[in-house]
Amino acid sequence: MFRETLLMKFYTNRLLLLKVVAALLMFVWAIGLIMHSIEPEEFPMIFDGVWWAIVTISTVGYGDFVPESVFGRMIGISLILVGIAIFSFFVTNLATSTILIKEQNERGLGMYKKNNHLLVIGWNERSRLLLEETHELNPSQELVLIDETLQVLPKNYSFVRYIRGNPGQDETHLRANTKQAKTVVITANLHIEERQGDANTILTLITCKGINPELYAIVELVTEAQVTNAKRAGADEIIKASQHVSLLLMNGTLFHGITDVISKMLDHDQMDHLGIARLSEELVGKTFEKAIETQEDKDQFLLGIRREGENTLHPPKHFILKRKDEIIYVKR
Repeated sequence: MFRETLLMKFYTNRLLLLKVVAALLMFVWAIGLIMHSIEPEEFPMIFDGVWWAIVTISTVGYGDFVPESVFGRMIGISLILVGIAIFSFFVTNLATSTILIKEQNERGLGMYKKNNHLLVIGWNERSRLLLEETHELNPSQELVLIDETLQVLPKNYSFVRYIRGNPGQDETHLRANTKQAKTVVITANLHIEERQGDANTILTLITCKGINPELYAIVELVTEAQVTNAKRAGADEIIKASQHVSLLLMNGTLFHGITDVISKMLDHDQMDHLGIARLSEELVGKTFEKAIETQEDKDQFLLGIRREGENTLHPPKHFILKRKDEIIYVKR
C-alpha cells in the first residue's frame, strides 16, 4: 500500500510539474507577445517581452526592459502578483518531486532503465562484498540489487540501484530491467531450510532466464541436490557453497596456509591473480608449450586450457590449441 501510494504521488507530481512548466511557458510567451504589441519601441522583439516576463516572475528584475505605458505597467503589476504564486508553486513541486525520487530510490520502489548492468539478487554479506569489490575494481559498472527484505539501502551504497521486490516475480524484474542486464548473480538464502533455499534460487533463475535467455547467470547453491536442475534452468556457472568451503577447509588441514594462497589468487587487488582469456589468433593450431612461451612474454603464467566448458590444467606440452579455446593463467 505504501509503495502504491508513493508511486502514485510521484507520477502525479511529475505530471503536474510538466503541466505547470507548459502553462508557464505559454503564459510568458503570451505576455511577451502583448508587451511587444503595445510597446514595440521598448520591446523590439517578442523575445524581449518573454525575457522581461521571466525575470519579473522570478523576482530577479534586471531592469534592462521597463514598460513605459500605464497599460504595460498594469500588466507588470499583475505579472508580479500572479508570477510569484506561479513560480513558488513550480519550485515547491520541483523540490517535492526531487525528494520523492530520492525516497523512492532508497526504498527500492523505482525503475531502472539503463542496460548492460550487473544484477545481484539477495542482500547478505557475500553480495555486499561483491558489490563493494566490483565497484572498486570497475567504478563505471552499473550495479543493481534485488531484495525483498531490505527496507532501505544503506546510504554508503549510493553506487548501487536498489529494487525491492520478490525476485521470483516478473514485476520485480521489469523494474530492474533484467531484459537488458548483462550478468546476474543469484546468492543463496542461508536463513531458511537449505532445500527450500535452493528451490527458491532455481525459481529465481527460471524467472531471469525466461525474461532474458541471453543473460549470463551465476548461481550459488547450498546443497548438491539442485545442481542438475540449475543446469537445466540455464545456469552458466554454479557456486557450490558447501562443497567449495569444505574443500578449502580440507586443503587447509592438508597444507597449512593454502587458503591464504587461494584467497590471494582470487583477489584482483593483488598482482598475482587468476584469470581466463580467449586464445589469441596467433596461437590457434600451436602447442601448449608454445602458448606457455608466448604468455610468459605477457607476464602471464599459463595454468591450463578451457575448452567447451571443460577445464584441463597443465595439459601435455604437445597439446594442440583450437579456435574458441580459453587460456587459464595467473597474472603476474
